[in-house]
Amino acid sequence: MKYQNGTFYRSIRHKRIALSATLLIGLLISNLLMASDENSEVPLATFDFAIAETLNAIGHPPIFLAGLKGYETYSRQSDVIPNTTNLGYRHLPNLELLAGHPPENILISPPAHTSLLPRLSEIADVKEYLLYNFSKSDDALNHWEVVEELTRQLGTLVNDSAASEQYIEKTNNHFDDLKRKLNNTDPSLLIVQLMDERHARVFGKGSVEGMVLNRLGLQNAWQGDLGQWGMTTVSATSLFSINTKMIFLETPYDPPGGQRKLLTDGQWRHLPSVREGNYKIIPTNYWSWGGLPAAQQFADSLANQLIGNEVDAQVAYSVQNHHEENADIH
Repeated sequence: MKYQNGTFYRSIRHKRIALSATLLIGLLISNLLMASDENSEVPLATFDFAIAETLNAIGHPPIFLAGLKGYETYSRQSDVIPNTTNLGYRHLPNLELLAGHPPENILISPPAHTSLLPRLSEIADVKEYLLYNFSKSDDALNHWEVVEELTRQLGTLVNDSAASEQYIEKTNNHFDDLKRKLNNTDPSLLIVQLMDERHARVFGKGSVEGMVLNRLGLQNAWQGDLGQWGMTTVSATSLFSINTKMIFLETPYDPPGGQRKLLTDGQWRHLPSVREGNYKIIPTNYWSWGGLPAAQQFADSLANQLIGNEVDAQVAYSVQNHHEENADIH
C-alpha cells in the first residue's frame, strides 16, 4: 500500500509539472504572438544593441533581442525596449526559441555572430550591418554618417523610411543645439574608465564616445593608438603627461562609487587633472557601440556636465569680482 501511495503521489506530481510546463509554453507563445502583432509589417530579430535601439527609436522594436537583459543593465532601465522577447545571452542566443517562432529577418553586425551564419540562415534571411571601425571604408570614415545610414536602412527594412528620416533630423537638430551651447567650453577632453589602481581604458574613434566628441566639435586629448573597438587599455603612467579635462565613465557594472574611490586612493589622485579638480564622473546609461540613441544619451550627460561646469565657473568669477569691488570700496 505504501508503494501504491508513493506511485499515486508521484503521478499527481508529474501531472502538476506537465501542467505547469504547458501553461508556461502557452504564455511564452502568447507573448511572442503579441510581439509579432505589434510588428506585423516585418517581424525582426537582432543580436546587436545598436540595431535594436535604433529600431525601437523609429517605432519598430524587434520581436527578439539576444542579450536584452544586458542591454537593460547598460541602459539602467528595465523594459527599455517594450514588446521584445529576450533571446538569451548576446553571444549565446537561444536558437531553438528563435527557430520555433522564426522572424522574417535576423539582423547582425559583423564580426560578431558570423560563426552562426550557417545555422541562422536555416532559420531566416540574415542581414549584416557593418558599424564603426568595421565599416568598409578608409581612415577618413565618418562614423556619424555610418550610424545615420544604419538608421535609414532599418527604416527601409520596416517600410517606414519617413520615421527614420524624422528621427535622424530630430537627432541632428538636438546635436546642433548642444554644439552651440558648448561653443565656449574647453574643447579638449579625455574619456577614461578606471579599471583598477594601475590600469584604465581610454575611448576614441570607433566608439560612441569618440563619435560624439567629433560630432560636437570637441577634441579627443588621446592621440595614441586605439584598437578596432575604439578603446584601449593603458597603464597609469600613460595618462600623467596629459593635462586636460578628464571625463571618467562609471558603468552599471562598476561598484557604486567605484570611479570616485579609485580617484581618491593610490596613484590616480596624483593625475594633474585630478589634483586640479578638472574632471567629471559620468554614470553611463548607454552601450558604447550603439546607434543614435546611445549617442544622444552620452551627449546629453556630457553636455550637462560641461555646461554646468561653465555656469559654476562664471558664478564663481562673478562672486570673486563682487568681493574685490567691495574690498576696493572699503
